Amino acid sequence: MGLQVVVVGAGLAGLAAAIALHRAGHNVKVIEQSGFHNEVGAAIHVAPNATRVLKDLGCDFNGLHAVQCNRLQVWDPNAELVWTPVVTEDLQKLLNTTDGWVLTHRVDLHNTLRNTASQEIDGRKIEICLSSRVASVVRAHSQTLDTEAGTVTLEDGTVSTGDLIIGADGIHSRSVKEIVGEDRGKESTGQNCFRFLVPLSKAKANPLTAALLSKTGLDGVHAFSGPDRRLVVYPCRSGDLLNIVAIHPAGNDEVKEASWLESGSQNQLLETYSSFGPELQELCRMAEDLKLWSLASRSPPRTFVKGKLALVGDAAHPTLPHQGQGGAQAFEDGAALGGVFPADTTPEQVPERLALYNKVRYDQAVTVMMMSKTHDERRAEMLAELREYVPDAEVPPDMFSFTWPSRPAEDARRLLEESV
Repeated sequence: MGLQVVVVGAGLAGLAAAIALHRAGHNVKVIEQSGFHNEVGAAIHVAPNATRVLKDLGCDFNGLHAVQCNRLQVWDPNAELVWTPVVTEDLQKLLNTTDGWVLTHRVDLHNTLRNTASQEIDGRKIEICLSSRVASVVRAHSQTLDTEAGTVTLEDGTVSTGDLIIGADGIHSRSVKEIVGEDRGKESTGQNCFRFLVPLSKAKANPLTAALLSKTGLDGVHAFSGPDRRLVVYPCRSGDLLNIVAIHPAGNDEVKEASWLESGSQNQLLETYSSFGPELQELCRMAEDLKLWSLASRSPPRTFVKGKLALVGDAAHPTLPHQGQGGAQAFEDGAALGGVFPADTTPEQVPERLALYNKVRYDQAVTVMMMSKTHDERRAEMLAELREYVPDAEVPPDMFSFTWPSRPAEDARRLLEESV
């Protein structure tokens, strides 16, 4: 029969968890507040630990319109090469993996997951309820999301009941309160981020930017780094678009929310990067769909689970973009859930299986979260905060070797076998 599962949120984390649990043999309902009418977002790294999960979820990679990432290079603000931290093929051989590292637009990735979630398995389909807003979570009054009863109540009074509830409602999560017992507001990191797109045809038509692209190539990630700010440039959408992420000190930027929707000012962008070389400034002048958002975060809960509730993705571990692992960690959460919940799981076994999920994911995900709060050269500064949550943690020698080999579904199944 399988469990009755309710997933709150249909972003990357929610859909991955829904697909994994559906494939494992369960009946899944997803509640999403948006109507999927105007999907937004930037491009995204999909590292080998993420592509491995997407493959296991049965995703059609053609829908990603992805570009293979063959290298990561660091340049100075005048577009002079500093070093090449990663040549993908070499690192794949070192880590004994053939899983790819690809670059895709977040909308293409989300659409791919939505298409995968629409597939029928053994006569079962995932039910996705759009434009369905979960009510304020106040246990003492409305029992909106009760981990013991396994219920989710919407603002219109509709109640959904499940043997397992998955909180996938992002950094603004209401679900997390059911685990920590209080509202955890967002915390400013003192950093803001511009995101914009430049059509490749536009960049190639300009002599300055054409020369820059000829120097860097179009098959990798390129970080142009100053002392306190950087521009990260890489292609997506089958190579037709350049995605640019510009992380910098917040300064006097006025950003109200950690949101994809806040429009940015091109004058502000140019002023922020006025110390960078002419080629990079020219790229900024070409910005389309310019957005500005605050890189907000919050402390992780001490556990990702309680009763029949599990947190996934940014609801559990809001991850900043410095290490390019936010989406990958969300996918790993889903894979781990699929591993600890085989089809014969009974409702009475849910809490003990969630304890296994927490064991598989907590230390790894929180370590990546903390290491992603700053750029690579300053990761050691995060160790003291990390050890508040993972007492025996160490700073990984490098994030690629730490994250790329991860196989949470296999780890989950092994723990499950050992626990029987």
